Amino acid sequence: MKILEIKNLRKRFGDTEVLKGVDLVLQKGEVLSVIGSSGGGKTTLLRCMNFLERANCGEIIVNGKTVYSAKEGEKPEISPEAQLSFGLVFQQFNLFPQYSVIENLMLAPKLRSKGVAGGESAGEIRARAEDLLLRVGLEKKANDYPCQLSGGQQQRVAIARALMLAPEILCFDEPTSALDPELTSEVLRVIRSLKDSGHTMIIVTHEMEFARRVSDRVVFMADGVIEEEGTPDEIFGNPKSDKMKAFLSAGAEE
Repeated sequence: MKILEIKNLRKRFGDTEVLKGVDLVLQKGEVLSVIGSSGGGKTTLLRCMNFLERANCGEIIVNGKTVYSAKEGEKPEISPEAQLSFGLVFQQFNLFPQYSVIENLMLAPKLRSKGVAGGESAGEIRARAEDLLLRVGLEKKANDYPCQLSGGQQQRVAIARALMLAPEILCFDEPTSALDPELTSEVLRVIRSLKDSGHTMIIVTHEMEFARRVSDRVVFMADGVIEEEGTPDEIFGNPKSDKMKAFLSAGAEE
């Protein structure tokens, strides 16, 4: 079942066109990894999908409903529920340092429920937060503050926080790039468990072995377009484009 469709997404920064017409389809429960060299447009694509940047042109369709539509020179149309369709886990965690772990998880749902008839109570929100902390193995850290956590623990809190709003699609922007190898493994275990639970995910990553093992499909971006896509075996075992071959060759030499 198709959950996401992106059509002709374009994004400029001044005179520089970073996304040059991206088309993408994602199936429900699918895990898609996006790989490519720096400057290829990976993070910009993710930020446009999460509305942290506004695409200059294109459509974003979730479950058959257009949540974002933009035409060149016109104000984009954004549906009220657009931002609830996606959750984003940032590269640098972006936890609120003044709040405890449990408060970081509860903040957004409490704000959303405030003034809404039939909204969740604080007790219900806390119960969900505690359940998610258990899922990511941090139930004993609920009352700690971000400064008391390792980088891997902070990233696991960030994942739990993103899940609190039950997004249709969970997005990761280089979730392990700020971590050393030992801490990377604990975050990757959580992402694998989310895959096993049937979550739909898009992961921008530089971890090629992880992309190979966890992904249903891999997209290679270069120069603002999708250069090649396929299964992990197709992308890593039998790449077609010269740019993809050069990218993999450069990685093997590092």
